[in-house]
Amino acid sequence: MKKFIPFLILALILTMIPPGGSSANTTAVQLGSDLLFDRFHQLIEGKHVGLITNQTGINSQGASTIDLLRRDRSVKLTALFAPEYGLDGKEQVGNQTKSYTHPVYGIPVYSLYGSTRQPTPEMMGHFDTLLVDLQDTGSRTYTYISTLHYAMAAAKEQGKRIVVLDRPNPLGGTIVEGPVLEKPYQSFIGIDELPLAHGMTIGELALFFNRSIGADLYVVPMDGYTRSMTYPDTGLKWVPSSPHLPDLTSVYGYMATGLGEGTPVKQADNFAWIGAEGIDSVQFADLLNGSLLPGVLFLPEKKENAGGVRLHIHDLRVFNPVRTGLYALAYARQLQPFAVPQSTEKEITMFDQVMGTNKIAQLLAQDKSPQEIVASYAEALGKFVELRKSFLIYGETPFVPSGAIHSPYAAPVPVKPPAPPAGKPGTVTPPTTPPPSTPEPAKPPGTTAPAPKPAEPAPKPPAPAQKPPTVPAPKPGDKIAYLTFDDGPSPVTPQILDTLKKNQVKATFFIVGRNVPGHEAILKRIAAEGHAIGGHTYSHDYKLVYKSMEAFFADLEKGNQLIEKATGVKPVLFRYPGGSTNTVSLKYQDAKRYSKQAPVMNAIKAEANKRGYTFIDWNVTNGDARSNKYTAQQALANVKAQVKAQKEIVVLMHDASTKTPTAQALPEVIAFLKAKGYRLEAIHPDQPTVSHVK
Repeated sequence: MKKFIPFLILALILTMIPPGGSSANTTAVQLGSDLLFDRFHQLIEGKHVGLITNQTGINSQGASTIDLLRRDRSVKLTALFAPEYGLDGKEQVGNQTKSYTHPVYGIPVYSLYGSTRQPTPEMMGHFDTLLVDLQDTGSRTYTYISTLHYAMAAAKEQGKRIVVLDRPNPLGGTIVEGPVLEKPYQSFIGIDELPLAHGMTIGELALFFNRSIGADLYVVPMDGYTRSMTYPDTGLKWVPSSPHLPDLTSVYGYMATGLGEGTPVKQADNFAWIGAEGIDSVQFADLLNGSLLPGVLFLPEKKENAGGVRLHIHDLRVFNPVRTGLYALAYARQLQPFAVPQSTEKEITMFDQVMGTNKIAQLLAQDKSPQEIVASYAEALGKFVELRKSFLIYGETPFVPSGAIHSPYAAPVPVKPPAPPAGKPGTVTPPTTPPPSTPEPAKPPGTTAPAPKPAEPAPKPPAPAQKPPTVPAPKPGDKIAYLTFDDGPSPVTPQILDTLKKNQVKATFFIVGRNVPGHEAILKRIAAEGHAIGGHTYSHDYKLVYKSMEAFFADLEKGNQLIEKATGVKPVLFRYPGGSTNTVSLKYQDAKRYSKQAPVMNAIKAEANKRGYTFIDWNVTNGDARSNKYTAQQALANVKAQVKAQKEIVVLMHDASTKTPTAQALPEVIAFLKAKGYRLEAIHPDQPTVSHVK
């Protein structure tokens, strides 16, 4: 038995390796932090950088933005800023985190919660660019967006560029609800004229705030995000943003159960329960369930001496946390007529700070119905909905960024060189002054702004690229090798193109559409140098593309449109993620429409024929799809081991950003194949025989 154990372990490991074809991000959305390093690195290259972040500041693969900056030799991270709950997010509510020197990084960590909420000139002196990477909750009262507002004001005052890395609103972008904050009630839990649920991402909020600040603001948007996405739709893992928001259930319940500040109505179990002493749980549940509030049911539950209800949220797309919370407060007062906190000229209550107005307290004290309370702010909410339209980035089509978004309100500011970190000897080399932008005049607060513009003008439509020349059909005895590269374009692709040019070899590139923005010049070079280009879907997300035939072609053609826009030629060739004989599609296909006997792949292949597409598999691979931890020598050895006496081979390789060893091995792969008598060509759709080898 013992001698079989190694084989069992090997079999287990192999089942954990993703299906062959390509390595890919399985999330539906790429975050601003992903795009900053992959596409828009020029925003920070050569800069001294400060970063406002905490434990939520990770990319879609879980890598910390702090670590990514520290490993980036072209950037110098000189200061960190922590919001409420501290850099690790574990400080308890009300604790004032203190500034300190990081024991590992050796740079200052400044607290922006407590006595100092806006970065001081001394703090801002360490850098020329300030990054913000924080996960918001979608509530106006959450202090992370207040910290953003203060940071933008400091950046404006000190002449610093500020770059916000966008993240999803966990409540989505369609629920906009609640009283709109009135200026006399501004506070750290209500920094701008927003409703309680604003329905905006932190990047959109930054653009909104900047209408009255005028900072040199850039927003690095997300790729693939839509307004109607719930957080689970994004495929991203939720990182607890504070000790009391450990999961998405608590985030959705935050405004539904946490609006009763200063009243006997309390929340419990991380915002999953609401109630008060003197309330009959069953009556409370009956009133709330009878209101037919969307997406939620209320289960009666008593806690010690308090009666209340537990929320069972069953549809995140329609659940309205603010309206639910206001109904709960109104019905609680009907069952237990508690005193409602009232502000005075000398003191504004916490209740009114949360609501952003004193009108809700007055209506509750007058025993108004929840319907009347909701109707009271309808006009102001409607005006906000119109105002915010000018600052929205995302719609119902998955967003494809063409660049970082530069706020049109940015005014020219002098760039100050960073000072050396506190307590450190020596001086810091001044950064390169960023190129001046052409500002638009700042508008007064409350006016409608023009739509945010990209940082750079849109490129001119490309001239149609030349199609690869038709390759003569193989003659008897001819040996042809087709080199193919999946998942680009990326910074690795030019290295591969250089080698191909030097060796006078043509190849075929299967492009992942989401990698096109920012790499259009590479695509143009591929086409101009006579290589073939095929599609490899937009997302390369198995669970998306293999759900149905319609989903596959929507995703493929979304990517093909970007390729065509960059090169002038619409691809006819394509490659299936995982190959045409993959089995992973069985896992993700719609079980109501497809089965093992009639799988989604059959429907996709039939439709591909109707649409005139030619798919390409492979019969040799260098093994770089299995891992990013491989060497050039291993890649070459894999090719040598698989090339026997075949007359026609298609070699699968990858040119994603993590595949540098593939580029390093390519000269020897070419030399080996030529020595074996192969003629190296680009694939042409007129030769369908290569579409079926694997």
